[in-house]
Amino acid sequence: MPIEVPDGYVSADGHVVEPADLWTTRMDKRFRDRAPRVESRPDADYYVIDGLAPLPVGLEGVMIEDKIAGAITSSLGHRHADTRPGAWDPQARLADQDLDHIQAEVIYPGMLGLHFFYIRDAAYQRAVMRVYNDWLSEFCATAPNRLLGAGFLPLRGPIEWACEEAERVAKKGLRSVSIPTEVEERPYAHPDYEPLWATLQDLNLPISAHAGTGTGEELLVKFERIGFGVGLVDGKVGMTMRAMADLIWSAVPQRYPTLRFVIVEGGVGWIASVLTYMDHWWQDHRRWMEPRLDAAPSTYFQRQFWATFEDDRAGILTREMLGIDRLMWGADYPHTEGTFPYSQKQIDKDFAGVPAAEVYQMVAGNAARLYGLDI
Repeated sequence: MPIEVPDGYVSADGHVVEPADLWTTRMDKRFRDRAPRVESRPDADYYVIDGLAPLPVGLEGVMIEDKIAGAITSSLGHRHADTRPGAWDPQARLADQDLDHIQAEVIYPGMLGLHFFYIRDAAYQRAVMRVYNDWLSEFCATAPNRLLGAGFLPLRGPIEWACEEAERVAKKGLRSVSIPTEVEERPYAHPDYEPLWATLQDLNLPISAHAGTGTGEELLVKFERIGFGVGLVDGKVGMTMRAMADLIWSAVPQRYPTLRFVIVEGGVGWIASVLTYMDHWWQDHRRWMEPRLDAAPSTYFQRQFWATFEDDRAGILTREMLGIDRLMWGADYPHTEGTFPYSQKQIDKDFAGVPAAEVYQMVAGNAARLYGLDI
């Protein structure tokens, strides 16, 4: 019997695909000749970001049409212009939300934008992110209670730049901010971040760490080095696992008890096991480990963390160990690992046997409360 959510689901993880000319037309003139862009080559279109490896656009919203047709055969051979319109047209996006029974959606960048944390030139990164955040705020302004944008914060330069951008995107109506899952040069325990945590606590915006985002080795380079399949597991699960551990062990949630963190698109089936392991080490070694935590790591997760998943039956079965109000479903539109346009069918399968009230919390209620939706 289908699981009924009368007003529709709230997807805690969706994406845009940025327009091809967004940066070539809007970016600060100092960087215009280095602007992120779409480059057409004989085998496919590619996203090009100065200093990073080109990314085939087939890894983005174009391939969702192949999935709907029932056969994904290659990541190459795709053109940016063939992307599903809802990826960059807000009116088309609302129509696709209606098609998939979605009443609201948290919006992150596409594969292009998710790579902006890897940019090494601090001033260039800041300029790139400002253009994206401006455009995203315009996209979401079409329906601010259905399109909930997550602004990206530049972390390469002075931390004041990140603080300023957080304040700027909050004024523009974006509903959360994103930081990378991995920060190799400056872990989150570093004192440099203290002004940012204080600013974000004052702004009261949820802070997300999305799978695949980092400051070290970029994803495509990693995939080529270790293999695509292994790279996917690391990018989706390994990196989000490290983000959760880094933030909790850094004692940031302890020092800033009203900050709210969201681990995005890493699934949730691993979280109970990792928290149990972290608690074990805290129990035995808390007297000497630094930074010192006053309570077990799982305490901070259950107080200040949320996590998203698409089709994670294993995670749903561990919900009582995590706290049902910590888990949020996401359609991951328009990516192929997502559930569009079959979200109802996937939810019926994954949530089989789960009480209706608990299903509602995970597919709508938890995200609505976190992001302040009146539903």
